[in-house]
Amino acid sequence: MGDIEQFFRHSHYNIIRILLSISGLWPFHTRNRRYAIYLAMLLILGSGFIFEMLGIIEVKHDSFEVIDALPLLLFAIVTISKTFCAVYTLPQIKVLLIKMQEYCLSPKSDEETKIQILHAQYGRKLGYAYTGFLLGHSVLYILSTLLTRILYTESEKTETLSKVQIGLPYRVNYMVDLDTYYVPIFIHSAICDFSYTVLLVVFDVLYLTLVEYCCGLFAALRYRLETALVLKNDRLTMTTTKDKSYANIAYSIRRHTETMQFVAVIESVYSLPLFIHIGLTVLILSVLGYQVITNTENINRLLKPTAYLNGLLINVFFENWQGQKIIDSSEKVFESAYNSEWYNMPIAARKLLIMMMIRSERPSILRMGKIIVLSYVTFNTVLRTSSSYFMLLRSL
Repeated sequence: MGDIEQFFRHSHYNIIRILLSISGLWPFHTRNRRYAIYLAMLLILGSGFIFEMLGIIEVKHDSFEVIDALPLLLFAIVTISKTFCAVYTLPQIKVLLIKMQEYCLSPKSDEETKIQILHAQYGRKLGYAYTGFLLGHSVLYILSTLLTRILYTESEKTETLSKVQIGLPYRVNYMVDLDTYYVPIFIHSAICDFSYTVLLVVFDVLYLTLVEYCCGLFAALRYRLETALVLKNDRLTMTTTKDKSYANIAYSIRRHTETMQFVAVIESVYSLPLFIHIGLTVLILSVLGYQVITNTENINRLLKPTAYLNGLLINVFFENWQGQKIIDSSEKVFESAYNSEWYNMPIAARKLLIMMMIRSERPSILRMGKIIVLSYVTFNTVLRTSSSYFMLLRSL
């Protein structure tokens, strides 16, 4: 465990070690340490979810208030379901991390090492940017709730604060007077909302790091294919023939197989949680769109849904963007194999290359629920479906 801990600590993948350690999902920690973090999350998020459910039950006879509270409840459900799925698939996550270490330490050409480092650096920068954006957006969302309370108290409204619950991230019912205990209630609900965002960031940053790692594998593989006739194999221990082109093609086939297996493990980890996320996102987007349109003249009710809508759109686009990157990177393998100097290769090497071209003609994909492919097309479908439900809500 110490070796892999040190490897990630001193590599460009350190961000996922930090985030997984914070959330208790670092598979190389002791079981007691992980369970202690799980217990803390259960106490914080569990209590917040219960009070949120009580808040919705309190207004169950008012359909407008239920619709207003629904997006944040679904957000909590999405985050909790993703966390449970991550805990359940922790052995697969451990396998992925071990494979990353093994490849980075395996013998390969200097150019392949450089390609992988460039992709790792890009993934690290993207991970920091995504983390900063979502956490910053969460802080702004929480601050906007305080702003709505200030604007509300300065206005001449006749409704009471406890009735509309102005100044809280989501509708709650703590079974005490809201005005009297507003500060502790706001602090607890804000911590819960921020914790949901942190867990979402952990899950998504691990996702983008794994995807970027796969893109690096495909890019290094393409380089090996394009230089199969000129690249030497002195540093590779797997060669069993003096013909360098045959050895390079054989090496490429092995790397291609390993990369496809890596993509399959990623899909096994993210298939169910992303399916739940995208499915509920359709409902959330339609409700948020309805809230934004119907509250355009009420700044108190407009700030929160607008802030939430912006963050959610970025999140959904991001997840489908990563799936599209896998498709694009794997498709280019066929092009590199076709553009290689296969006509100068011996017959045995050509036969291996044909086998690889046949397999790489079908791009690798990430699917949600083993059904829906993550891609730009899926993102467009989510937006169109959400728009349809939004128009239905407006007509009702």
